[in-house]
Amino acid sequence: MFKGLKIKSHIYVTMIELNLLFMAAGLSSRFGGGPKILCKVGPKNETIFEMNILHLKKYISPKKIHLICNAKTCDNILKEVSRVCEKYKIVAEISHNIQKSPPFRQKPWGTADALASAHKYIDDTFILLNSDDLYGEHTFELISTECDVSKNYIIGFKLGNTLMNGHKANRGFISLDSSRRINKICEKLNIERAYYNEDELNKQYVSVNLLLLQPEILEKMAIMMNTFKEDAGEDLSCEAMLPNFINNLLNNKELDLELLITDSKWCGVTFKEDIPMVKSILIG
Repeated sequence: MFKGLKIKSHIYVTMIELNLLFMAAGLSSRFGGGPKILCKVGPKNETIFEMNILHLKKYISPKKIHLICNAKTCDNILKEVSRVCEKYKIVAEISHNIQKSPPFRQKPWGTADALASAHKYIDDTFILLNSDDLYGEHTFELISTECDVSKNYIIGFKLGNTLMNGHKANRGFISLDSSRRINKICEKLNIERAYYNEDELNKQYVSVNLLLLQPEILEKMAIMMNTFKEDAGEDLSCEAMLPNFINNLLNNKELDLELLITDSKWCGVTFKEDIPMVKSILIG
């Protein structure tokens, strides 16, 4: 599971072999259509997918790269994944599944359903990522050096490092018990930076859907989604948000989840207008 990589300073970096699971089934309606994973944001016009691979490849060796897609954009996404893997000589199994929606829904059920839909495709420890987010190179270094790969982790970002000025976003607020173990995750919707003071921005940790997980959670998520869909019926307002489902598992003592804190800045693309801002962050 571990490899040694010699870098220019003659220091050996420990690489860890893990599966990568990208959630890429969103319709990108606010973006104006087209999969955001293919959005060119890098200094040399690298796509978001390529930038994530560039950030993690020194520390994580992907065994499998699995994409959760929608039927309309899947082929283009898989072509990009194959191109990037060939470019950087990454030898990994590439697989995918389609996140399906019933005829009465135009949008997918949500991120919890996306994760549940992959339960037949992943059978080992994996990193879960949003396909339109960038988490920073140092974050992946922390995962490779600080995580016990037999456990479950949520990577916690400082709230202030995940909110761009003038943008509204959803964030999973993380609460800790007296032993500093995660005991609650609460999804807060349509928040923005101006709502919080500097203390809150620096001390509140949030989830942006970057987790290290064991495969057993996938079957649990699939069972929970079946119940959720039965209860929702044809209510179009129902959305299965991953932080809420994880919180249910925590409440039911079905998941032991540890917190890994990163000081990295998150950035992502919601609107086309975000692209220049993300590019400026990556150029630094």
